[in-house]
Amino acid sequence: MNRFLILPALLIATACGGNDEIASGTFDDGEGGEGSYSVTGDEESTETVIKSADGEVRIASGSKALQDLPMGIKLYPGANVESSMTGMADGGSGAMVVFSTSDSQEDVIDFYRKEMEAKDIKIATEVKAGDMQMIGGERGDGEGVNISATKDGEGKVMVTLFAGSKN
Repeated sequence: MNRFLILPALLIATACGGNDEIASGTFDDGEGGEGSYSVTGDEESTETVIKSADGEVRIASGSKALQDLPMGIKLYPGANVESSMTGMADGGSGAMVVFSTSDSQEDVIDFYRKEMEAKDIKIATEVKAGDMQMIGGERGDGEGVNISATKDGEGKVMVTLFAGSKN
């Protein structure tokens, strides 16, 4: 989809500027339509919003990053949110949150296993490969979640959480 080709340029633009609007404008989505974008923030916290007729995508870092996770799932205690992305299109929505912790992969996966069970999310996938562990599942209403925890070699665990609905 050509409308998202502008994304790399926007992400580069987020590295500069003050706490105000860094960039904004419109673009041809490559399918005969038009979209818009805006980038706000500073070098520590940014938010990029891309809108088109197909939906909306938000990409954020620092204090602008998503803190409330989808499906009522809690953020891991003491987590440092690195970035987040949310999107909506065709009646569905989804989110991705990346965070780090000094706790072990096992602690993170155990925490999210309990969170998923408490939210009636049936665990359907469990993978442990090298420095990565992952669990994933789906709830009866079509919402699903996937959590992966990877050792980064510097004593931290990087966690990526994907959640969304098909509706």
